[in-house]
Amino acid sequence: MKTLFKALLIFGFVLVGVATLLGWGAVHLLGDVPGVHLTIDGDDVVWTSLDLADAFGAGLGLIIAIGVMCLIVPLLLLLGLGLPLLIIGALVLAGLAALVGVGAIVGSPLILIGLVVWLLVRDKPRKAPMVSPAAPVGPALMPNMPQAPTEPTLHA
Repeated sequence: MKTLFKALLIFGFVLVGVATLLGWGAVHLLGDVPGVHLTIDGDDVVWTSLDLADAFGAGLGLIIAIGVMCLIVPLLLLLGLGLPLLIIGALVLAGLAALVGVGAIVGSPLILIGLVVWLLVRDKPRKAPMVSPAAPVGPALMPNMPQAPTEPTLHA
């Protein structure tokens, strides 16, 4: 998942860069075309001849717009969509928990009878017999090897 988020973040930055370049190109290329004018309050705005105060105002407006887009819009989406969805999800989960609780109380006699039947009917696995700890443990006997001299043999 980390790779997906990194890829989406890089893709988002690339899209922001492309949009910035397209906007800059549109302003500068369309500003030279006759018949295309940007008019604000009845005054034609010529981008190539902005003085320092106008450029500062435009830059400040861009900074504020970027701040709003990066901070205010995500918070509005989070609080406007995410919080109501979270509240609705919590209410649905509380309703399901209430239904399960009521079902457990109503069905408790059947659950107890089912538990007793299951305990009686289930197949218990058989345990292997336990070796008593007092029994001596000796080496395993090999069929082709000579046995200890204390054991009786049929051979002479």
